[in-house]
Amino acid sequence: MNVTPSLLRPVLCGALLAALPAQSLELDVAGGSLPGTLVLDAYPAAYPFELMVIVPSSNAGPTPIQLFDPNDLRSLSIGLDMVSFAWPVLGDLTLHGTVQVPIAAQPSLVDVPLFFQAVTLLWQPTLLGRLSNGNVVRFGLAGTFRDRAVTMMEERAFSTALVRADRSALVIGGARGQLLAQVATATTDAYDAATDTFSYGPSMTTPRSMHTMTRLPDGRYLLCGGVNATNDPQASCEIYDPVTDSFAAVASMATPRMGHTANLLPNGLVLVTGGIEAMPVTPTQLEPIHNTVSSTELYDPATDTWSAGPSLTTPRAAHAAIVRPDDKILFAGGISWDPLLFTWLPAVRSTCDLYDPATNTMTFGPSMATARALADPIQLAPDRWLLAGGMNALSIIPFNPGNPTAAAEIYDATTNTWTSVGAMATARANHMGWPLGNGRFLIAGGADNSILSPSPLSSTEIFDVATNTFSPGPMMSTGRAGASFVFAHQGQVQVFGGAATSTTITSGTEWYYF
Repeated sequence: MNVTPSLLRPVLCGALLAALPAQSLELDVAGGSLPGTLVLDAYPAAYPFELMVIVPSSNAGPTPIQLFDPNDLRSLSIGLDMVSFAWPVLGDLTLHGTVQVPIAAQPSLVDVPLFFQAVTLLWQPTLLGRLSNGNVVRFGLAGTFRDRAVTMMEERAFSTALVRADRSALVIGGARGQLLAQVATATTDAYDAATDTFSYGPSMTTPRSMHTMTRLPDGRYLLCGGVNATNDPQASCEIYDPVTDSFAAVASMATPRMGHTANLLPNGLVLVTGGIEAMPVTPTQLEPIHNTVSSTELYDPATDTWSAGPSLTTPRAAHAAIVRPDDKILFAGGISWDPLLFTWLPAVRSTCDLYDPATNTMTFGPSMATARALADPIQLAPDRWLLAGGMNALSIIPFNPGNPTAAAEIYDATTNTWTSVGAMATARANHMGWPLGNGRFLIAGGADNSILSPSPLSSTEIFDVATNTFSPGPMMSTGRAGASFVFAHQGQVQVFGGAATSTTITSGTEWYYF
């Protein structure tokens, strides 16, 4: 009996695949903007030019493979209603198989989910070889925010958020109640893209809001301080391990802190600076400002120990931290206070401190043109950062809690200087910001009015580096101050919670489509 090469090919491919080390097949899907391009990437191929097939579906399945292969007891995570549209892709020399699919601007597709899974062909003993993870995109109009009425399990402001290895977002802690009277939670919210729903994730060891989260070199995350369930700053810390999807307590700081910063240093230590160490409410609501500290601490993950760092030149809380290309860190502005005879005065700083990790020293940095706090820096280039808005004044004599500013300026690490640029249309603090591409950056939400009576904003503004000016951006579905966000695996920005009014914190979420 003669056997032709074409008949041998499937058998030889199957034997080759069986001889190679087993690897999981991954499928990344990015896109969803209308108009836009879906980018589907299956990897790793078992060898260059291996055939992989990416299958779309209008539903999430599951589909028993026995329906078309009696020898295979597994299930696909998608349906088979669109199998005729499947894309065959060949692994390239980097073992990736990619296909790009243009999508026209069809409003009827808004919120429509499209599910995907990649497979390889084995032929014997089963038709299919490796099966990838399932993936999904939901469509939205480019350049807009989309609220699909997907809510978290709890209301959260001042939470932190990350993307887990399984591509799901995890929203950590935060608080309900009011911006100035927080009730922190130890719970987390996990988002499942396949079902477009949230469920509780692993709990922290203690409630915390306005905490910091720092990714360590080994992929774990250090969470430090923040306020507890009674709105008091705490010294406790814990680590989230994405491998075990769990939190574990670690050594506490020497000083309770909220409104502090935390930055990873080149030597693997974490530098924590400033913050407010206590929240007394008498004799005025601004009394906690007098508890702003200038101390810093260094955490060593290898030994689970804290040590004192160099003091800031002035107390700072809600300040900005800019990590320069030379690894020095600029600490800009922040809430502070000044002694005055037998009393004290609240202040917002325009001054900056410069930390050198090589010498573990703190020195004066260049001052900003505008005093500001509660404004995060947005990196424009490897050596340039935008600081826009923030709270810029506080006073108790006469009583005037101050208001945000619309002023903006750019820090240049190469020249170690600040340069004022065009102001925003709306003064705001506690806002968010991210790059849009092509030299454009979005500033979203935050709050205007005084620090004691904030008015959350739903408006956004776009900064253009070509003109150093702002223009109006797309509206969010609701006001959001103190919201958190992640860059979702599918390519959108996913926004979580925040204060919708001065007395209301929301569990709502929405997506920005590029």
